[in-house]
Amino acid sequence: MIKQAINTFARGRWALPAVLASTLIAVAVNETTYQHSHFTLARGIALTDARIQAAHTLQILSDAEINARAFLISEQAADVSAYRQAARALPAVQEGAFKLIAKIAKADPQRVVSVDKVRSQIGDRLVTLERWMSLAAAGELYQARQLAGSDLGRLRLAELRQEFDQVLGRAAAVQEVARSSLYDAMMLNRVALHAMVLLAMLGLMLFMRQLRQSDQQLAQEQLRLEHQISERTAELRELAGHLVGAREDERGRVARELHDEMGGLLTAMKLEFARLRRVPDLPAAARERVAGIEARLNDGIALKRRIVENLRPSSLDQLGLCVALEMLCGDAAANLGIVIHKHLESVQLDKDAELTVFRLVQESLTNVSKYAEAREVVVTLRTVGQHARITVQDNGIGFDLAAVPPGHHGLLGMRVRVESHAGTLKINSAPGRGTLIMAELPTSKSQPADEA
Repeated sequence: MIKQAINTFARGRWALPAVLASTLIAVAVNETTYQHSHFTLARGIALTDARIQAAHTLQILSDAEINARAFLISEQAADVSAYRQAARALPAVQEGAFKLIAKIAKADPQRVVSVDKVRSQIGDRLVTLERWMSLAAAGELYQARQLAGSDLGRLRLAELRQEFDQVLGRAAAVQEVARSSLYDAMMLNRVALHAMVLLAMLGLMLFMRQLRQSDQQLAQEQLRLEHQISERTAELRELAGHLVGAREDERGRVARELHDEMGGLLTAMKLEFARLRRVPDLPAAARERVAGIEARLNDGIALKRRIVENLRPSSLDQLGLCVALEMLCGDAAANLGIVIHKHLESVQLDKDAELTVFRLVQESLTNVSKYAEAREVVVTLRTVGQHARITVQDNGIGFDLAAVPPGHHGLLGMRVRVESHAGTLKINSAPGRGTLIMAELPTSKSQPADEA
């Protein structure tokens, strides 16, 4: 049920917007956490620097008071110079501390962090020290010493230190609140990150599962298609074999009818002409006419024999494959006026396969006579392993296998014949390089006994 719901959602129109929205939310949470963390850390660093600057401010103020008191005691000019130097440095140092404290106070909505009182106390203290130095410079050293020796100065300095500590304490409290919110933001970012990782892992698992299912379905579909292709190929090969066999059967039937019926008729006509020549008192002109008709009859008988041989070579059935190929190559060499080399060995093939080999050589030599313009042809028949290999190679002009024009089915017919016997046919040719036709058919001894 859950899987079906997830698949329905994944295939729905809101799947991609939901993924994009989740991604944007995760990015927004991460960016907000980063900005808040960066701001909180910056204020923490500012608080530390403010503490250092505050201590430096108090140190300079203490140095100024010590140098002023030392001048009142020893009246040394060096003490005056040191006092003036500390007094000049104090405003810049205290302003640096105040700026750092103000940077922290920006996150204080109640405005509890204020440096106004500290600023006033430091100013009052500098005024007091300056009064001491003015009285001493005016010759009223005793009065200046009386003011410096009173407890009021020490109390004011202690109050200043206490106020500085309070200001820094309030700033630290504000920073502690920000630090707590930083931890909350980090926890939120952690939870969001873990959730996104878990969702990503879940999505990846579902995707991988869906991908595996798709691969399995694709593999099953591919196997099914391959099985169908194999079945169709076997059916087409069987059909091609049947068509080739039917064609050869029809050619054999026509050859037998020509041989038996027409052959008998022509033979009877020849005998009748022989009897006619023996008729007494046959005019000379008629005798010459009979001789001419008998010569035409002999040509018809020879033509009939050639047609019968082309339809069904009797030499193949009576003398065997090698002798039939010898005679075929001899007739082709005589007709073409070229040299045909023959390397023929006896092979173990059934009658139908022998006829296929004979037709292959016959069609190849026909193509040589029509297109090759060859001067030499080599015909080879031999046994290679469990196959009989037949090759016909010429040194003619060759051709481009990819550029065979439509309507030329000789090569296709060769391939169909060979594959109908579970054989293979290879044709290698190129313009100017001649042509090699090679076929391999399983020998009869390599076939199962029920198929032999």
